[in-house]
Amino acid sequence: MSQPAPAPSAASEPLVVEFPSGIPGFETCHRFVLVASPELAPLACLRALDPPEASFLTVDPRLLEPGYDLTLREFERARLGAADEPLLWLAIVSIADGEATANLRAPIVINPRRMTGCQFIRDEVEYPVRYPLGRV
Repeated sequence: MSQPAPAPSAASEPLVVEFPSGIPGFETCHRFVLVASPELAPLACLRALDPPEASFLTVDPRLLEPGYDLTLREFERARLGAADEPLLWLAIVSIADGEATANLRAPIVINPRRMTGCQFIRDEVEYPVRYPLGRV
């Protein structure tokens, strides 16, 4: 099991993360930056640099589920070029009809050493697609 990597600080210059396959639904977006600021904490914004310039609110899934499973399968580690280094795990937050939810079933995982990311669908675990965060 890997240890999570720390999120980039607001003071650091945003680095570009490559998503070779894009993100499902946004396959043409391959370059993203993760923007964190004290005003958004504990949320961060994953912003595409490629058209259609999508943006996603994200949160560390361990803040919602302290025992969140950070295990990747061998082929997932290979896609990220990851051995045993710490990885950054993010859940995408959605807001619909005033309700915020987080997708714990399909986390974004980033290898900060290689600046490569991927969204993995975790069918082997029982995490919800819409974990309730409350009204906004």
